[in-house]
Amino acid sequence: MTDSSPSATDVPSAARAAELLADGERAEQLGALDRAIESFRQAARAPDPNIRAEALTRLADVHRSLAEWDEALRAARQAQETARAADRELLLVHAIVAEGNVFMVRGDFREAKELFDQVLSLSADARMRGLALQNIGTVLAQQGQLGAAERAFSESYGYFQQAGYRRGEATALNNCGRAALDRGDALLAESLLTQALDTAREVEHGELIALATLNLAEAKARRGGLSVAHQLASEALGFFISSGNRWREIESLRLIGWIDEQSGDIAGAAACYERGLRLAGEVGAAPELRSLSESVERIRRRTLTSTDRPSGQ
Repeated sequence: MTDSSPSATDVPSAARAAELLADGERAEQLGALDRAIESFRQAARAPDPNIRAEALTRLADVHRSLAEWDEALRAARQAQETARAADRELLLVHAIVAEGNVFMVRGDFREAKELFDQVLSLSADARMRGLALQNIGTVLAQQGQLGAAERAFSESYGYFQQAGYRRGEATALNNCGRAALDRGDALLAESLLTQALDTAREVEHGELIALATLNLAEAKARRGGLSVAHQLASEALGFFISSGNRWREIESLRLIGWIDEQSGDIAGAAACYERGLRLAGEVGAAPELRSLSESVERIRRRTLTSTDRPSGQ
């Protein structure tokens, strides 16, 4: 058996660790998640607890994108331990946000909201409060509390502006657009999501660009632009497949299936829904499992009804 413990040569210098962090961030933005993981893992061996905590928090985010829930939780909690030991409040609350995000995307909304509320009670930092409120809004939206969700998104946008955090602004605009879609206001949603996409392109964040593109596709589809919507959703799907972001891949498949269904391509819709359902089962994405199960059953009923019709009708 080989010894896998890090040797002295595995411990990066402060300068090298900073380079690794920056490389990991660039790789994450481009969707090169395997490279991001390797860079953050190496940076997490640094002697400086600030770098270790930051690297572990970012590592948790990448594992979450890959639907590797246990690894994500482990990294987020190690980041919290490191930050607490070093008495670094901002690093601690950022790591708590990372842990809450894992619970949120798994559909464990109570646990997620408790962690985000904890961040609000611990920190007055504008960026961290914006992150917490953004995610509280997402939880509320998932639970159907759209008015409260939109208030949280709006408040978070103000905090991001105060902090000068453009990536956060793009996220807030995207989520405001998503909430408008859920309320049925596709025209407002399209306007907000176009702004979100422009801001995401400004900060050159690949995942945010793809996510805003996906939501914009739905806004256009709801306004009757099915062809352009299918193209946009397919672009987003391609990014999420190439980056290995399986839970966003599931969302993309669900939307493309819905667009196909509206266009009358029942076979295409069924293929997308079933593929998404399989992926949701593999990664344990509870909200998507419920939604896609309903979609698959709806398509089956529709297919059975059409085949049961007498010929000539």
